[in-house]
Amino acid sequence: MSIAEVDIPPLFEFTAEHAALRAMLRQWLATADRSESALGWESLCADAGIGELLFGGEAGEPAGTAIDVAVLAEESGAALYGGPLLSSAVAGALAIAARDEEWPAIARLRTGSSTIAVANALLDGPDATSAIRETGSACVSGRIEPVWDITGAALILCPVMNDTTNPPALAMLSTASAEVAVTELAGLDLSRPLGRVECAAAQPEFILDGEPARHAVAAMRSRARLVLATESLGIAQHVLDETVGYAGRRVQFGRTIGSFQAVAHRLADLAASVELARSAVYGAAWALTAEPDALDTEIDLAVAAALAGDTAVTVAKSAVQLHGGIAITWEHWAHRYLRRANTLAALTGGARHYRTHLAALIDRRDGHDEQY
Repeated sequence: MSIAEVDIPPLFEFTAEHAALRAMLRQWLATADRSESALGWESLCADAGIGELLFGGEAGEPAGTAIDVAVLAEESGAALYGGPLLSSAVAGALAIAARDEEWPAIARLRTGSSTIAVANALLDGPDATSAIRETGSACVSGRIEPVWDITGAALILCPVMNDTTNPPALAMLSTASAEVAVTELAGLDLSRPLGRVECAAAQPEFILDGEPARHAVAAMRSRARLVLATESLGIAQHVLDETVGYAGRRVQFGRTIGSFQAVAHRLADLAASVELARSAVYGAAWALTAEPDALDTEIDLAVAAALAGDTAVTVAKSAVQLHGGIAITWEHWAHRYLRRANTLAALTGGARHYRTHLAALIDRRDGHDEQY
């Protein structure tokens, strides 16, 4: 039998809808008026339909797939977009399991008229703090830090702990509450706002306990890993493209620097790293679309997060070096991307954290949990 006669199932490939979504996002991110609050997020949600992609339609239409979300996050990372995409995408994973009448804030988030901030403790971040709830009380107190996308956010989504809450509950706080104080923090990445929330006996707008909370937190962390990995991929691809272009224009000793073997080989290594990360990221997005609750999907997400995060930092560092002295300044575009890549790694624990998580997942799959 020849190879042509074998019925080989097709591998994942982008559809025409994915290509259209990518083209629309690329144009919007390049030309949109970001003078409005949250960097044009309301326009992106309402006019471009991103709100329905993340939160589902008003009449119960399904939200976009994980692949759609990955395309959105990659273009956002490439553009160094500072709007509340990550927090909205994570909250969208909760919204998929809820209905508008159960969580009325979904309608406002869908249109972009309100924005939401998410506590790092709901993602993967080390040293993140949660709110505390007194046993038997509905109110929460304590400090939550860091919180992503805090500027202008009307709502804050965070985990809540107490002596008897295992797994943690999930609470949504209103920043309009007198019992909730928000402080913006100065981070390394100036293009994305971070903050601290302190609350004292604050009444949540929405709270989820028990097994539903466990499922919701798991879904949000899977979505967060995908978005963070894909955003890192977008950073790496954009920085690589710009650096290759620079190497083809910059002349030294009568030749473009890209023609020197040392530079060409280094760019080739970076390109190979980006392609490897791309395969891992979209393979994980495909798995999250097809089998969201499978252990192998968690493994794919951990691999993608480790590879993409490492690649973004490596490519951004290399870009600064390959641009020479000009890119050492904080004002240069390459340095801004380096800040974003390093901030993503610092707040989520970076590739080391994901590799540790990956080892635990493989042990669980192979039945070796008892060794740890």
